[in-house]
Amino acid sequence: MAFESIRQYIDKIESLLSAGQSPRAIALGLNIPQKYQTINRYKKEVFDIQGAAREAWVCEQAKPPESRFEEGKARIVDSLELLNLAKLRSWQLLSLDIGDPYTLADGTKQHLSLASAAIHWEVGARIGTQAIKQEQEIAGDDPESRKANALETLSDEHLRAIIAATEEID
Repeated sequence: MAFESIRQYIDKIESLLSAGQSPRAIALGLNIPQKYQTINRYKKEVFDIQGAAREAWVCEQAKPPESRFEEGKARIVDSLELLNLAKLRSWQLLSLDIGDPYTLADGTKQHLSLASAAIHWEVGARIGTQAIKQEQEIAGDDPESRKANALETLSDEHLRAIIAATEEID
């Protein structure tokens, strides 16, 4: 084994490296300060995050643009489906009326009171508005996206004039 001198500590070293500790701190914590360089070499060989990221990026670049585009579309569609489910649950909470029967977890039946309905309506409204905001952001129809699109249409000259006018105000 390449790291025979630290073999008995490998499990502990791996858990501490995963927790983000430095090789020197690990060596001191395990009471083997003379082995911090060995732990550092082990970290570079086994926990090479940058190398793994490079490999993943090379694999990603090797994919044809069409497949990367399809994967991106699939993620957006999944997000929209989740938002639609949130909106459905929101409507279900908002459609409750005072006096509607419902069953508790223990099986007893009760009727919806004003206090319970107010809680359900508030939660339903919050879920619904957040889902709508998220949906607009994905579609690029939120206020920030519209501001960004408006700035894109401005010419550099016009932007410089706006910046100069803003600086004069300050």
